[in-house]
Amino acid sequence: MGAFAACVCVALLTTAVWSVGKRAQQESSGSERTTASWTPAAQGMVDTTSESDLEALRSQGWALPGLAAEGYRIGDIRRTDVGGQPAVVLTLHHDRDTVTVVEQRGRVNGSNPVDGVTGLPVSAEGMEASAVSGSRLWLDRESWRAVMVRPDAVYTVASDTPPATMAQTVSAIVAEDRGRVSLPAQTDEGFGATVADGLRKIFG
Repeated sequence: MGAFAACVCVALLTTAVWSVGKRAQQESSGSERTTASWTPAAQGMVDTTSESDLEALRSQGWALPGLAAEGYRIGDIRRTDVGGQPAVVLTLHHDRDTVTVVEQRGRVNGSNPVDGVTGLPVSAEGMEASAVSGSRLWLDRESWRAVMVRPDAVYTVASDTPPATMAQTVSAIVAEDRGRVSLPAQTDEGFGATVADGLRKIFG
């Protein structure tokens, strides 16, 4: 009976240590992916005539919503930063309509995001809170500019199109963000390595 109890204790302890190790690996993986993906590049234009440039940015996790299904084409792309976080500015054209999309990634403030056009938080601009396609949205009806929050990104959309078209544009951006290529996850560690990581986490 004593031996059985000892086995149970060892099993429970091993499981607990494995859980700590697994959590440590996930935290480490997430930190490394964020650093690798969102390190700001030099500001400037990207050669959008090259498909390899677009694919390179998308492979890093950028959505780059080109709205091709809505009939738009990408005029130019510029890498910059907004509030100290990396961003990409896209200019899209469709007939006489122009849409500017600022895609921000890095640290996202879901309750008070930064306007990618002005660089100010939405609370400082008095923008009207709303929602579209399940995403939080702040709207400036005077300039028809929208700031939209996604789980790991903020999109600012500025357009000279009518309000109804603007709503369709925002919904299309949500759809493209949902279809964004996920970054490859690191190879899962074995049981022994995970337990070892757990012990290192517990005992330093």
